[in-house]
Formats: sequence, structure tokens, C-alpha cells
Amino acid sequence: MALSLEVAGLGPRALAALVDAVILFVCWVMGLVLYSVAGDLLREVQALSVAGQLAAVIAVLLSGWGWDVAWEVLGRGQTPGKRALGLRVVRSDGAPVGLAESLVRNLLRAVEVPLGYAPGVLAVALSPRRQRLGDLVAGTLVVRERRYDLSRYDPAAGADPRFASLRGRAGALLAAGEFERLADFLDRRAELDAAPRARIAALLSAALSARAGSPAPDRDLAEPFLEALVAAYAEGR
Repeated sequence: MALSLEVAGLGPRALAALVDAVILFVCWVMGLVLYSVAGDLLREVQALSVAGQLAAVIAVLLSGWGWDVAWEVLGRGQTPGKRALGLRVVRSDGAPVGLAESLVRNLLRAVEVPLGYAPGVLAVALSPRRQRLGDLVAGTLVVRERRYDLSRYDPAAGADPRFASLRGRAGALLAAGEFERLADFLDRRAELDAAPRARIAALLSAALSARAGSPAPDRDLAEPFLEALVAAYAEGR
């Protein structure tokens, strides 16, 4: 489950594009081989007029352009290359990318490709949100997917029933970043000495219980309170 958006940099995006290019090239080669079995493709292309040959070249280029559009729309923002690198195209507000946005962001490749992608590389390197020209115009981002294993916070697995009132409210009490830090503390608490561990748990539980409008739990209930809060947040998400 993705909890926050981390904008992807130039390196992962370039690798994802390379993976897609290799897969697309293999598809082209396989298509040519299969077609050639039934006839002489090269001779048929040479027999075309100049306009026909130009149309054939444009059709091949459009198939590459349509590859990204089709995968981004039907694959929820992920081409095979982006999926392999853990990337996804989303709208600037984090919503799934739609057909209009995908068409616009990929149409701008017509400006970047003839110049060796230099405008896109510069835009990604220099823009604060790592957006190439197509992203800037379409209002899209390429982000890394960050996923967390929340199964250990399953309420059914032992959340303290004394804090059942937190269920349904934790989303309003915790921001995503606060949840991540709290979950990290609970995951690493065994590495801490007893005294600082208890002190941190008491401070966190006091602050968060005050936010919830309830009295601070006793010191020995600080960690169960935090566990119940994390479990309730995970359930709500």
C-alpha cells in the first residue's frame, strides 16, 4: 500500500525507458519474423511508393508512442519498464493518470526525440519535481512506489481492546509521515534499552492521546496504546 509519493529521478526513469525499448524492439523483431514467414517483407516495402514507405515508417514510430499510452492508461500508469523499476505515472495530485494526460505527455516526445531527448533530460534534472516537458504540460509526475508491510498491525492479530475507540479515528489523528515514524519506532523498539524505550513510548502516547482528547495512558499501557493506534490507522487505510 503506497502511503506517500516519492518523485523518481533521472536514473530510474532512464532504466525503465531502456527496458521498454528492449521489449518493444523484441516485439518488432518477432513481428517482422512472423510476417516474413508468409512473404518477403523487404521486397513489399521497397515496392511501395515514397509516400507509402514514409507511412510505414511513421506507423512503426506510432506503435512505439502508442506503447506508452496504452500501458499507462490500461496498466494504471505503469509500462513494463516502469513496473520493473517500481515507478508509476500519476497526475500531479496523486490521482491515476487518464487518457488525456497520457496522450499529452507522450505527444511532447515529438519535440524531445529529434534532439536526442536532451530537453527531457534537462527538464528532469533541473525541475524541482523531476518533470520532463510532457509532464509539465500534462500535469503528471513519475513517482516511486513505496510499500509497507502492514500485516503485523492487523487489529485482529491482537490490538488491545481497551483502545477500541481509536478505530475509525486514527486517520484524523495521524498524518502519513507520522504513521511511518511511529510504525518504525514500534518495529525497532526491541533494539532500544528499556529506559529510553519506555520514555519515548510515554512521550508519544501522551502527545497522541491528548490529540485524541483522552487522558494519557499509564506508563505500562503506552506501547499497547501506540500499537492500537497504528493498527487502527492501518485498518482505515
